[in-house]
Amino acid sequence: MDKHTEVNGKLNAGAVKGAVTVPLSFVRCNVERQDLYSVCPGVPAVDALNQASCILHSVRSALEDAGMAELIVTPSQAWLLHMAVESAKAAIDSVAEGLEKAR
Repeated sequence: MDKHTEVNGKLNAGAVKGAVTVPLSFVRCNVERQDLYSVCPGVPAVDALNQASCILHSVRSALEDAGMAELIVTPSQAWLLHMAVESAKAAIDSVAEGLEKAR
């Protein structure tokens, strides 16, 4: 550990640490049902939730357009929307687990 890291560690030792994401795998991809994607640990909860909100906003907009017949959703596009929802759900679930661990 270098001097700078040691000093910063001491300065931040009493700081309140906010909730962060925990590692969480999602999207099973083969007959062995292996997880393909993962939420990275240590991302501030607020950042992960903001990203999930942006993803869900985009999905909602596309589904509203489809519901109003302004957009025809192809099977390929439906799969993309599904994957976007999976990503947002994983981020939210990861934050929820991080909050539980922070208690």
